[in-house]
Amino acid sequence: MAVSKALRDAPDISASTKARVQAEAKRRHYVPNRAAQNLRLQRTGLIGVVVPQINHTFYSNLVWGIERQAEALGLQMILAHSLDRPEQEMHEVQKLIARQIEVLLLVPAVRWQNRLATLEMLRTSRTPTVLLENYPAGAENFPGVRWVVCDDRHGGHLATVHLLERGHREILFLAGPNGSSSGAGRFTGYQRALTEAGVAYSDARVFLAGRDIESGAAAMAQALSEKVPCTAVVAHNDSVAIGAIDTLQKQGFRVPEDVSVVGFGDGLLAEHFRVPLTTIRAPKTEMGEAALRLARELQSNATVEPRELPVEIIVRASTRAI
Repeated sequence: MAVSKALRDAPDISASTKARVQAEAKRRHYVPNRAAQNLRLQRTGLIGVVVPQINHTFYSNLVWGIERQAEALGLQMILAHSLDRPEQEMHEVQKLIARQIEVLLLVPAVRWQNRLATLEMLRTSRTPTVLLENYPAGAENFPGVRWVVCDDRHGGHLATVHLLERGHREILFLAGPNGSSSGAGRFTGYQRALTEAGVAYSDARVFLAGRDIESGAAAMAQALSEKVPCTAVVAHNDSVAIGAIDTLQKQGFRVPEDVSVVGFGDGLLAEHFRVPLTTIRAPKTEMGEAALRLARELQSNATVEPRELPVEIIVRASTRAI
């Protein structure tokens, strides 16, 4: 019992005994049996994390924040990938529930037919869940579900104001996928900035993209084929912005001399792309940390509120005044 208490740094054992036990454990390279400890405490110590793909810098930073917070709390993370597909998401969440995770952190797929199917399954299993980056309409009706997102409305507003202040009036918006709260928020910010500046909003300047480089390239190609006049672009995220710039340059446009482009996220590519990207910096690592803290609160307190984290604009070489 004394050894167990010393290794757990319990307060009711003398400092000298604790030091002797810990020194001997270090000499023997002793590793505590976490499974046995959790069995005694009637908990698994496991948290499930599902992201679209870890090789996207936004999600790798998000996961790093979760992992860092998990280590501080003595928890172990199990990572799964949805590939942004609803059926894959369901499959991975089912496997995590079977592993008896204590909480789930999920970046939800947005291209799904039944948007709340995963949440229904989580409600049945009574697994406290925190959504990251975006959340589906109706998520507020699930008592065991909260979310941590960035201030998307403000981010969309900041990006558009940055361009308006540099004289741009013909500003395209390359929107995120339908069903994405982040896409809706950024679009609302874009519209508000135009209204405040007295610039008429036009549906003709809005093109549906997605979350990846290919969708940004395709949306920009569509805008060019429709010959919509523009001197600037606000993109849903950095990947969409990079795809748009790639299309523009292939069509002979210079960035930013002919067209200025603003992204969202400030991932690794934003700073090191061939045209360093002006973008909205989202607190990715902090979002992961905050999500796990919120999930732990949710385990014992169903009244905790969703959280929205602040953003800021980072100005680089992809924008200029006209």
